[in-house]
Amino acid sequence: MNNILIDSGFWYALYNKRDCYYTKAQEIFEFLSIGNVLIPYPSLYETINTRFTKNEFGLRDFKLLITRTNVILLDDQEYKSEALELTFKSALDLKKPFSLVDIIIRLMLADEKLRINYLISFNPRDFIDVCSRRSISLLTD
Repeated sequence: MNNILIDSGFWYALYNKRDCYYTKAQEIFEFLSIGNVLIPYPSLYETINTRFTKNEFGLRDFKLLITRTNVILLDDQEYKSEALELTFKSALDLKKPFSLVDIIIRLMLADEKLRINYLISFNPRDFIDVCSRRSISLLTD
């Protein structure tokens, strides 16, 4: 069974017709039926923001989606401390700014205990290096 990790940007695009990736997200959505959908909790925090909660159709649909049997919500507990430190180090020392959520996703992608086959993200540059090292296929624009 394939495991598909999904970045927050996909959800934004899927539920917002004005998003420039809306059509691509609709096409990719079909792909979610081929395996387990892995959603990191930090992506939920980003996705289910105040603006999204006003999108009644999107919110209802997303609620149904995350309760499917092939959806796994990934706890970030073991990554949080390291991710926080790496976020500051990456931005301040290395001059490569990543959001805290993206750092957590990068750590999950790098974690060999997690079997991940695909990443869906519309920001491939943020993840291409770690995906290449683990032979994780990027599904992007």
